[in-house]
Amino acid sequence: MLLINFFLHPGQSHSSEEDLHLWNNSPEIISLVLGLFLAYFVVVGPRRKDWIENQPFPKKEFLNWILGLIFLYIAIASPIDAIGEKYLFSVHMVQHIVLIFVTPLFFLLAIPGWMGERIFSKNSRLKKITHPLIAGFIFNSIFIFWHIPYFYELALVSRPIHDLEHFTFVIGALVMWWPIVRPVKSWEKYPGSTLLVYLFVIATFQIPLFILLTFAQDLWYPFYGEAPRLEGYLNLSPIEDQSVGGIIMKIIAGIAYFAAFVYVWLKWAKD
Repeated sequence: MLLINFFLHPGQSHSSEEDLHLWNNSPEIISLVLGLFLAYFVVVGPRRKDWIENQPFPKKEFLNWILGLIFLYIAIASPIDAIGEKYLFSVHMVQHIVLIFVTPLFFLLAIPGWMGERIFSKNSRLKKITHPLIAGFIFNSIFIFWHIPYFYELALVSRPIHDLEHFTFVIGALVMWWPIVRPVKSWEKYPGSTLLVYLFVIATFQIPLFILLTFAQDLWYPFYGEAPRLEGYLNLSPIEDQSVGGIIMKIIAGIAYFAAFVYVWLKWAKD
């Protein structure tokens, strides 16, 4: 139930001034973060010998897991959540960037080689959906779907739908980054050329959305047109807010894909 209710928040109302400083330390969020921390620690710590012998504690991977949890907590518990949900589309995009381009990467980098082999290597379904062709389709489908105005606005007014949106972003991002990180080393290693095309196609399919949001003359999401303005703090008109959100997505996504492109290129050149 904890993972199904991945991003639950209490439905309390706050003033805009309070929302600027509100950290949501609800029992659900604290339980989620602590539960994920303890579950990972138990597997790689005290119960590590149940999986593999003579392996040291994975310090680097443990640090990556902690960083992933820190960014997850920032995304779902910091004022970013309340501001993005109630006032500013651009801040909501910052939250989505953390959930897509930061947290999942740290989670995947936190998987030690022996864990990847023991837990995931025999999962044929996971192997199929993390094939670049399928992974790219899954991620872009999720990404585009939730930015369709009807579904985006539905997520803003329905807490369960909003939770589902964020949950699927994280799952889709884990699938998307999987072929790049390769947590299961025994699976087929895709050629560098394949992965470069994979990243190029994912990034290219998102460009029309970024451009439309950045240069649209009309509001895509009327919710933000009716939302209260945060006077003196990110004092943007609704259409300016929408454009800034498109720019933020375009720049950060571009940086993330370019960094991944360079990483794959260098590994390919070394091989």
